[in-house]
Amino acid sequence: MKKIIIIAGVILSLAGAGVAAYVLMGDGSADTEAGAIDGQADQPTEPEKDPIYLALDPAFVVNFEHNGTIRYLQLSLQIMSYHEEVVDKVAANMPAVRNSLIMLFSGQDYDVLNTLEGKENLRTEVLSSIDEVVRLKGELKVNEVYFTGFVMQ
Repeated sequence: MKKIIIIAGVILSLAGAGVAAYVLMGDGSADTEAGAIDGQADQPTEPEKDPIYLALDPAFVVNFEHNGTIRYLQLSLQIMSYHEEVVDKVAANMPAVRNSLIMLFSGQDYDVLNTLEGKENLRTEVLSSIDEVVRLKGELKVNEVYFTGFVMQ
C-alpha cells in the first residue's frame, strides 16, 4: 500500500511539473488572444533583421587646444543599421558625413572627453550628426554608433 501512495505521489508531482512548464513556457495562444483584443492579431510580426555595419574609414584625427597645449584625438567609428539602404546612403554621403564629424570632434573639450559620460554624449552627438547630414528619419536611420578606437594624447 505504501508503494502505491509513493508512486501516485511521484506521478502527481511529475504531472504538476509538466503543467507548470506548459503554463510558464506558454503555447502562444495567450499572445494570440491578447493580439486579438488589441486588434493586432492579423498583423504579421516582422522578424528581427541582422545588423549591418559600416566602418567610417580612415580613422578621424583632430587636434584641439587644452591648457595652452595641443592635444590630439584619434577616433575609429562604425555605424550600425538594420536597413541596407541606410548604410548605402551614409556611404554615398561619406564626404559630408566626415566633414560634419571632423567639425564635431575638433570642438570637443579634453576634460569632458576624459569621462565615460563625455564619451557617451559624444557618441550620441555623432549619431545625431550623421542622421542630420544624411537626412534620415523614422525607422530608416542609423541605429547605433560604435567607437572601435579612441585615443587622446
